[in-house]
Amino acid sequence: MSKLMAAVEANDLQAVERLLNAGTDVNEQDAASRNYPLIIAAFKGHDRVLERLLDAGADLTVLDPGMDATALHAAAYAGRTRAAELLIRHGIAIDQKGPFNGFTALHDAVSQGHLETAQVIVSGGADVNLRNGSGATALAMATSRHDSRMAELLRAAA
Repeated sequence: MSKLMAAVEANDLQAVERLLNAGTDVNEQDAASRNYPLIIAAFKGHDRVLERLLDAGADLTVLDPGMDATALHAAAYAGRTRAAELLIRHGIAIDQKGPFNGFTALHDAVSQGHLETAQVIVSGGADVNLRNGSGATALAMATSRHDSRMAELLRAAA
């Protein structure tokens, strides 16, 4: 595991700072996991580390090696609301679909029942009418999960 990835995994902001200040590439792909510091920080909700990576110019287009999904997908799936806010504020592609299931980050948040995270994504300008690879909108997913609060949020945004 690279030193930067180890620092991100450990949520060690001081080590991340030292490495970036010493010239470590913020977009360095970890040789062992093939993942990126930005994806891991977003997925784990290491918000201060994530913010530092973003401020250092982390590439918002990197994709995780398993699902080819963005850091926003990772944050949404894990219910990391603050991470989602940071990524949206820095301009990540909010409606990008993953190639395997066609999910947007909003679909990911809905599928896992993360209401607060879904609210942030909707407020950030997500298109609530996009369909996933199976043809379902986020509202259809919420309805099928019997998640009335999520469905209410999505109906209001449609």
